[in-house]
Amino acid sequence: MILVMTLWGSDYPFAKFAMREVSPMSFAAMRTLMATVILFPFFLRQEKDWSLSRKHFLALIGLACLGTFLNRVCWSVGLNLTTASNAGLLMAASPIFVLIVSFFFLRTDVTFRAAVGVLVSFVGVFLVIKGDWKGWSSHTFRGDLIILGAALSWAFFTVLAKKMLKDHSSLKMTAYIMLIGTVLFLPFLPNEKAGGWKEISWMAWFSVIYVAVMGNCLAYFLWIRGIQNIGPLRAILYQYLMPVTAVLFAIPFLGETIRATQVWGAAVVFGGIFLARSK
Repeated sequence: MILVMTLWGSDYPFAKFAMREVSPMSFAAMRTLMATVILFPFFLRQEKDWSLSRKHFLALIGLACLGTFLNRVCWSVGLNLTTASNAGLLMAASPIFVLIVSFFFLRTDVTFRAAVGVLVSFVGVFLVIKGDWKGWSSHTFRGDLIILGAALSWAFFTVLAKKMLKDHSSLKMTAYIMLIGTVLFLPFLPNEKAGGWKEISWMAWFSVIYVAVMGNCLAYFLWIRGIQNIGPLRAILYQYLMPVTAVLFAIPFLGETIRATQVWGAAVVFGGIFLARSK
């Protein structure tokens, strides 16, 4: 799960760079299409059972709408409108949403220690990402709300995916979710910015490919496997590591500098995860 958060944290600077030349919707569509082209042949070669019941197929459509289409649209559009700092902090609200969704929809028991661990980690994320509220200006408010929608959709996906993993492998679920997500994104593939596909630089293409391979194929598969192995409540706690890794990648790629509050915040993040996981 630490590797997953490292990969997802690195998505932020690469995505910001790619969306200088590619529209958010096209970026979301391209990364999903590339991930499907890479992952689905591997699934067909590794898995013997490709079948799905009507009930499970409809459930996978719902999961694809939540975890692929809605989440990536909100993430890409929101990140394009707001700052990476705001986006990282708001996406870190996913564990709080998971606790709420699990409690109300799955009747999952949430211990006091787990709740405190989530809150402690959230404080750590705040220190890592910003350390103050000056950057929360009004011109980013719409982007902030859209990113919050991405965090909420991801929480629903994480909780509901656990049920499907009782009947299907993590590879099978990932492959079908990617395939369905690609179909949903097809109408948006031609929606590039003015200049056409030939005007996109090789660095922008590299950024899209990196996010597709690392953030979509590898990290997405490992995330679903993590849900299967340790459950959604424990898995989502690692979400707090993602803003930490995002800052570490932003330093060399975006020229940002690290502050003392970020170092302390990283320590608080790890402390919160340890507290929530301990019995």
